[in-house]
Amino acid sequence: MESSNVVINDEVCPEAHPESTTQVQDKPMEINDSLPDDYVVKHSDEELMVLNDAISMPSSPEPSTPVHETQQVQHEFSPSSEQRDEMKAMFEMIVGELTYFLGLQMKQTDSGIYINQAKYAKNLVKRFGLDHVAHARTPMAANAKLTNDPSGESVDVTLYRSMIRCLLYLTASRPDIAFSVGVCSRFQSNPKVSHLNVVKRIIKYVAETCDYGLFYNKESNQSLAGFSDSDWAGNADDRKSTTGGCFYVGANLVAWMSKKQNSVSLSTAEAEYIAARNYEISQDTMGVYCDNSSAIDISKNPV
Repeated sequence: MESSNVVINDEVCPEAHPESTTQVQDKPMEINDSLPDDYVVKHSDEELMVLNDAISMPSSPEPSTPVHETQQVQHEFSPSSEQRDEMKAMFEMIVGELTYFLGLQMKQTDSGIYINQAKYAKNLVKRFGLDHVAHARTPMAANAKLTNDPSGESVDVTLYRSMIRCLLYLTASRPDIAFSVGVCSRFQSNPKVSHLNVVKRIIKYVAETCDYGLFYNKESNQSLAGFSDSDWAGNADDRKSTTGGCFYVGANLVAWMSKKQNSVSLSTAEAEYIAARNYEISQDTMGVYCDNSSAIDISKNPV
């Protein structure tokens, strides 16, 4: 995912937060760590002190503190049953099995946990008016090569950025669209019709695959493994390659990425080697698999 090109001075997609409006606005983001004014007004000082006492944690112990004493201190600061009951009486709290959190839907079974964003994906498709059009079977054509397209017709920057923001949030549980969304996010400063058409295709693909997600098996082993790949000179404007990678704990996918490389590679072997070495992980920690024999040979003898 092209995190370096993500616009952070816009509002988060409304679907991620149901209480927000559906209007697309473009204004600087103000970060405020304090409690909202209406929150403080609704609750008395005594109630806020109860909440603060229940959730406050001690500062990190001194390096000389033994491990067993550290664990004992942390245990003493955990909320008591009386504090929990008092908090439940004062604040609206959800008690029980977690099923929904910030747009992520979770279903817990005896065999594992299934995580997806089906509701968010359906709202996303409906928001941009693509719920009644023909769906796409893939997020992007295999031979698609996006460029800056200087002679192309410009489109609404606010609309384009809004689409990208919503799709970026969806990649939290959809690694299958991480590469396509990352490529399209590179053109947020001056989007063209050609870029907008690709973004619409991604949304049409999402409409076909709303229920896609991640399943984490409880019976999986704890072995770590990484996989790396690269498309050589995939960017037609600067001839830079894109690194793709994913990491597994046993059979469970826990991390993935798609990022344009900083340098220009002169061969596929160089692009694959840069992709594999990008993680800076020693072989003693875990193995990173690569599908290029030349890159593997270079990694064995980098001199």
